[in-house]
Amino acid sequence: MIFKKLSFVTILSLILFSCNKNKFPEEVEKSLMLAEENKRELLKVINTYNKDPKDSLKLKSAYYLIANMPYHSFLKGHKIFDEAFLQAGKERKRQIKKYPREKNPKDSTHTKLGELLDSISKANQFLDKSPVLNYDVRYLDAQYLIDNIELAFTAHKKMPIKLCKNFDEFLHYVLPYRVGQEPIEANKRKELFKEYSWVYDSLKTNSLDEVVKKIFDINRFRVVPQRHSLYNYSYSLTQMDQIKIGGCIDITNYIVSILRAIGIPTGVDYTIKRGSDNNSGGAHTWVFYLNNGKQRSLNSGPVYADLEPLYKISSIPKIFRQQYHQKTAPALDVTHLYRDVFDVTIPAIWNLDKLGNDNVFLGIYDKSKSLFKIATAEIVTNNSAFFKNMGNNIIYFPYVESANTPINYPFQLTKEGKTVFFNDTTTILDKAIVLRKFPPFMVINKMKKLQRIEDLNGILIQGSNIDADEHSVDIDEITAFKSTQSIKIYFENPCAYKFYRFKAKRYGRKVSIATLKLIEDKTGKVATDWSNILINDEEKPEDYTNIVDNNQLSYVERKFLSITYAFNKPKKVYGFEIQARNDQNHVNIGDNYELHYWDKKWMSLGVKKADDTVLVYNKIPKNLLYLLKNNSRGKEEFVFKFDENGNQFWVGCSEYENDDSFL
Repeated sequence: MIFKKLSFVTILSLILFSCNKNKFPEEVEKSLMLAEENKRELLKVINTYNKDPKDSLKLKSAYYLIANMPYHSFLKGHKIFDEAFLQAGKERKRQIKKYPREKNPKDSTHTKLGELLDSISKANQFLDKSPVLNYDVRYLDAQYLIDNIELAFTAHKKMPIKLCKNFDEFLHYVLPYRVGQEPIEANKRKELFKEYSWVYDSLKTNSLDEVVKKIFDINRFRVVPQRHSLYNYSYSLTQMDQIKIGGCIDITNYIVSILRAIGIPTGVDYTIKRGSDNNSGGAHTWVFYLNNGKQRSLNSGPVYADLEPLYKISSIPKIFRQQYHQKTAPALDVTHLYRDVFDVTIPAIWNLDKLGNDNVFLGIYDKSKSLFKIATAEIVTNNSAFFKNMGNNIIYFPYVESANTPINYPFQLTKEGKTVFFNDTTTILDKAIVLRKFPPFMVINKMKKLQRIEDLNGILIQGSNIDADEHSVDIDEITAFKSTQSIKIYFENPCAYKFYRFKAKRYGRKVSIATLKLIEDKTGKVATDWSNILINDEEKPEDYTNIVDNNQLSYVERKFLSITYAFNKPKKVYGFEIQARNDQNHVNIGDNYELHYWDKKWMSLGVKKADDTVLVYNKIPKNLLYLLKNNSRGKEEFVFKFDENGNQFWVGCSEYENDDSFL
């Protein structure tokens, strides 16, 4: 263990320091000043460890925590809302008992929590329910900090395997009493230490990865896209333990807290933007833990999922590490731990008079229809900007001061680390094919996007005049379905039935359908005279209109999905129209599209009304950067180029279209 022997230098330093006990490290002095009335509590911590040379590492730990406390604060929600989390947690347990196969029913729990928060808020409408802002340096008492230090040392020493390479790793990734901005709770570290104390025996016969996997399996956290508006700040660890749902930040906070409580060095890595689309408006966070110099990174979700193979081929431009001690300095760049990075030098050909030492940036196209700043130049010299450790396989825009003042053309940083500028107007494409305005998937969500389409394969279409399985006749089966467009499929031998049932293959996972309509004649006319629609045998559930409302973005989703159309009397049906759940970013017939290319700014090539699901452009420059906008509807769009054959190519996506190795 790293604490067994103290070096002569460490002991000598402590002796010298003891000669003048009132002299503290500069950052500690600042914290004591900022602590105001809480200063005496912080001094109690220091005085606990500054007497005995055996406590020198604990004194260093106390200094580390106290010196960096001013960077930390938290919002504490009103106590009346605690009941909402408690009852939502009970609802979760009821749902699991009722449906044992549903290990963590996030939808019902999230809905229940929202209902309870709303009910409590309305019942206390004249009460000030605003959260209270607390600063750690003025809030934490001596006993809390002393307990945290003692528990951290105890947990680390109980580990049967060496996990920290050095004391700094212990300081940074085991010792901290908090992860993010979660509310402080007395004794929570001790509770987690006791709850997961089985880990120490388990590690004698199991690997660290196997033990961490079990911790994930025990909790089965589920991700929800956003918190409720009435409680839109970090959940406490107790609240997370009750409901087992939250955003990636809340889940990460809890998992890291568990691992630290039992002495596993762990922390948070995050990205502020993905590079292959513009749909990630904020940071995505996840868990990493260390094993004697080796790192494992896991997604913050219900299962133990190693992110490193996936992020290796992703188009993430930058990955940073969140650290307790690093709030004012630039975040620690750890992109190189996940993927290939390259240094880039970009010559400025425009706006040279504006160049400065700290105002030249690389950005990527953003959903705000502008540029999102990814990196600041390390050095600007000889009218060139130098950028360090940039993620590859991404399209970057170099600019000075603002997105409206570029210094050069956008460029692709290839997998091999080459910079390829989109600045060639001389090479002409005879024919260019455009199918979408936004990438069909990202590497990180390819499986989910493909499943939405592939799950429709195997759907069995049955007809009957009595609504019962034993009276049903197989009419057709969906095969080779691979489109996001609405497709009409006709039966070979149309017959008349009162009931038409669509039964999805029993995957055991939720199947989604955006559109499902019956066709009543050879011209493709949609039948509207049905008397009832049943989804999983439920008559006209709340969302049944989603499959007939002509809205591509609405859908129904069920496990073991079955949809039944009922008529008052037998009706001859010629086929059906079906569409998978989709993002509506394909080319829609009847919509107006405008193709743009970049030349110092976005330039229009004119508007086209789509008369097919494909847009064709003739005699356009091949080696420029393009953007397709739908002027009729929708907001999502992203930059693309054309390949040698005139097909759309989405950097960071198209090269993996036929690659399933990472799924």
